[in-house]
Amino acid sequence: MNLTDVAAPEGAQFTLDDDTGFVALMDRMQQDSALKVVNSARISYDKQKKEHTDADSKLTRFLWEHGHTSPFRHSFYTFHWKAPLFVFRQAFKYQVGSGWREYEVDGHNVSLEVFDVMFDTDKGCSWNEVSGRYVQWEPEFYVPKVMRSNPPHGNKQASVDLPEDFDHEGARLAMLEDCRAAFERYQ
Repeated sequence: MNLTDVAAPEGAQFTLDDDTGFVALMDRMQQDSALKVVNSARISYDKQKKEHTDADSKLTRFLWEHGHTSPFRHSFYTFHWKAPLFVFRQAFKYQVGSGWREYEVDGHNVSLEVFDVMFDTDKGCSWNEVSGRYVQWEPEFYVPKVMRSNPPHGNKQASVDLPEDFDHEGARLAMLEDCRAAFERYQ
């Protein structure tokens, strides 16, 4: 079947201090678009292929006929990006190409009075993720090497350095153990 596991590609830029998070430009409109669609669909399985086959044409048809359109949106730039979930959620929240609906009533803009959650991924930003439904994940947890604290003045968006004698490594190891224990209970 010529499927290969997807890992950090050559040239990936590691973005966190723990060699976990990275980003790499995979394609900029150079890869065969038909192959790009099926490889984007295979991200759920953490797999990719190097050549397009007749079976891939069937997969493309299946995706289209069943409304699985996100793989078709990888046509301009494709990045392989690995980051903690909280980073992805922020990227989703502020994605490039997102839109906002404007509302008018009797000629007056009432957009701020209407709460309408709309994520418009058809304007150029789409993603596919490795799926725990299809792939057995190895437990992996992001815990920073250097801890920070909330400031005493109450600004919830700020953080401050901890005292010099704070045991960052001890706190990190304790948090990792808590994460592992929680994952074990989950399974």
